[in-house]
Amino acid sequence: MSDPSDRRNSERFPVTGETICPFAGKVHDIGVTKIKNVSMEGIGLILSKPVEVGSLLAVTIVNKSKSFHRVTLVKVAHVTPQMSGHYLVGGTFDTALSYQDLTALVM
Repeated sequence: MSDPSDRRNSERFPVTGETICPFAGKVHDIGVTKIKNVSMEGIGLILSKPVEVGSLLAVTIVNKSKSFHRVTLVKVAHVTPQMSGHYLVGGTFDTALSYQDLTALVM
């Protein structure tokens, strides 16, 4: 008999002992971010607030005209203050973009 307080639309199942969750953390809104450049392995971002080297950012990348939408983790490799007061942040993707993903962003 199901619990009436359970509002899920689909049943959940227990996982195997080999299934892990290597990352879970709070996501802090760091505001609108401009993409400076991108490669299959990483991304350059312009942020209005500094972040720590080594931190993980949840980054949403969107190109509406190409119907591209991806949320990915980026590990911060460097943070460089800019004359504008912003910060150039370079990092590597947790999972690299495919060539098709990259072309959707740059062509």
